Parts: sequence; structure tokens; C-alpha cells
Amino acid sequence: MKTLQSIQWLSLAMMFLLPVMVAGQPGMGQRQEQYRQMEAKRIAFITRELSLTPEEAQVFWPVYNEYNQKRNQMMIRHREERKVTADIDKLSESELMDLADEDIRNMEDMVALRREYHERFKQILPVKKVILLYNAERDFNRKLYHEGRGRQDSPGRRRN
Repeated sequence: MKTLQSIQWLSLAMMFLLPVMVAGQPGMGQRQEQYRQMEAKRIAFITRELSLTPEEAQVFWPVYNEYNQKRNQMMIRHREERKVTADIDKLSESELMDLADEDIRNMEDMVALRREYHERFKQILPVKKVILLYNAERDFNRKLYHEGRGRQDSPGRRRN
């Protein structure tokens, strides 16, 4: 009888605590919002670093967004391919060779995409601003990395 009451109380407590615990976890909506905020910061950072005129921005951003979307899709596809073959200790020599070759093909695809959009960016912007774009992308990514490291190293979190 006492065990039954304990189970009922535990069940009741879990019904109230579970939604609170789940709400504290970053969900899809929260992640999407974080991604949107990061992209807004990226746009502001690149616009500022390139000193884009309104006319340049109007032509540049649709092309850049298309490039960024294709690049992100390639990276997601590559990550998914790597997940399938995560346990390389269980692969044969032939499968390992295919995996290594696929890695190189993915890099070549990324370079081809970069080259294609490099040519398009040169048609839209002065070459100096194209170079500033590449510098701004590197600087923004470095800034994100350091911000992430700062969160990781914050009190209460231990690094291994």
C-alpha cells in the first residue's frame, strides 16, 4: 500500500516537473531563433565590413544567400554521410578507401561551389569588396568560435 502511494506521488511529481525540465532544454524553436539571430549578426557584420551601398546590397544579398544555402546543404550532406560510417574500425580496406575518396570529392565540390560564386561576386562587387567579403567571413566565424569558447569556459562548465 505504501509503495503504491509512493509511486503515485512520484508519478504526480514527474507530471509537473517533466514539462519544466523539457522547457529548459533548447528545442527546435529556440535553435531556429538562435540561428536567425546569428544570421542577422552575420548580415550586419558583412554589410558593415564591406561598406555595401544600398544598390550593392540589393544585388549582393540574394546571390550570397543562395551561395550560403548551397554551402550549408553540402555540409549537412557531408555530415550525414560521415554519420553512416562513424565506426571506421568496422570497415574493410575497400570501404575505408571509398570513404577517404568521398572526403576528397566533398572538398572538391566545396571548392567548385566557391569558385562559381567567386565569379558571380566579382560581377556584382568591386574586387576589393570581394576580398573584404572573404576576410569578413573568416573574421565573423572566428568571432563566433571565440564566443562559443567563452560560453564553454564559463563558470559551472568544465572543459576536458
